[in-house]
Amino acid sequence: MQTREVPAKLVRDLAPPTLDANHRFGIVPDMPNESTNPNVEIARELVRRLLNKDVEGVADLYTDEMTAWRNSDGRTLVKKQALKVVKILTGNLDDLRYENVRVTPTENGFVQQHTMRCTAPNGEAVEAHVCMIATVENGKISQVHEYMDTAQMAPLMG
Repeated sequence: MQTREVPAKLVRDLAPPTLDANHRFGIVPDMPNESTNPNVEIARELVRRLLNKDVEGVADLYTDEMTAWRNSDGRTLVKKQALKVVKILTGNLDDLRYENVRVTPTENGFVQQHTMRCTAPNGEAVEAHVCMIATVENGKISQVHEYMDTAQMAPLMG
C-alpha cells in the first residue's frame, strides 16, 4: 500500500481549534476527507483526541483488553497504564503536535508514522520519530506496538 503526505488544506482543517494556525498537524493520508476506511478514521480520531488532550476520548477508542507494547523498554501496558502515559503526555508537554503523519491502513488495523514535537518540562525542544502499528477489532484499538528512538525521547525521561 502506498502512503502519502497529508495535504496542507486538510492539515489546517483538522487542527484543534484551541491552537494557533501556525502549527502543522497531519492526520490522514492524501485521500478525500470523506474516506470510508474505518481503520484510517480511527487513526485520524486518535490523533485528534490526543492533540485535544481528550484522555477519556482516547479511552473510548480502546477495547477494555487493549495492550500497548513499547520498544523503548520492552514493556506491555494494559489499557489503564497506557492511558496514564497519554495523560502524562497531554498534561505535561507544552506545544504537543504531530507532524508529517502518514497512515497506511492494514487488513486488521493501521500503521501510523509521525514526528512528535513538543517542549519538555525542562524547556528543551523534542523531536521524536514514531511508528505505531495498531490492531483494530470491532471498531476499537485492541493492540498497539509503538517504536521510537529513546535518545530522541530523552528530554522527556528526566
